[in-house]
Amino acid sequence: MHEEIELVVVEREGRQALAAPLVGWFTAALPRGSVIVPGADAGFLLTLGRARRLRVPEGVNGLVVNAPPERLHEPVGFKTVLYELAPLTSETALAETKFKARGADDARLAVRSPSAGRFWHRPSPNEKALVEVGSTLENGTPLGLVEVMKTFTQVVYRAGHGLPPRAKIVRVLVADGAEVEDGAPLFELAAL
Repeated sequence: MHEEIELVVVEREGRQALAAPLVGWFTAALPRGSVIVPGADAGFLLTLGRARRLRVPEGVNGLVVNAPPERLHEPVGFKTVLYELAPLTSETALAETKFKARGADDARLAVRSPSAGRFWHRPSPNEKALVEVGSTLENGTPLGLVEVMKTFTQVVYRAGHGLPPRAKIVRVLVADGAEVEDGAPLFELAAL
């Protein structure tokens, strides 16, 4: 399990924003159009060889309006703004739905890759896949690993951002060891 740390709330140009709580390397950023809610995962901060899961603090919600960093591991300082937020309204909810659709084939309920890299279904070559078609997913269920430059990040199921509290895998969308883009669908799901 990763240590969790809350993002820092700051104001930027009259809008609420979320900033880095420490100096480090920011990774697994949420894409533009993501809905931010209290307690949600919002990427990782790598500091002194430790990965810390970033959490949205209580009382904060909104729609991410800035693009994620271009680098997979973006260097950040204390209170560097990571997410600029627009207030949640019915219009921003509609914009988020349109942003996530990206075409009919991508509109299905799916777990998406947190970053670009190589996706592995199993923790090691001699072990079986962590999940398969028919597997039931709950918050925290391990799904696989994304490898970037020999660094592995565990992909786990997290309810929220359009995903239900419980779901079932109906289709595996990428092969073991396949190259994936940031936000690429990995598993197609059905809500339970």
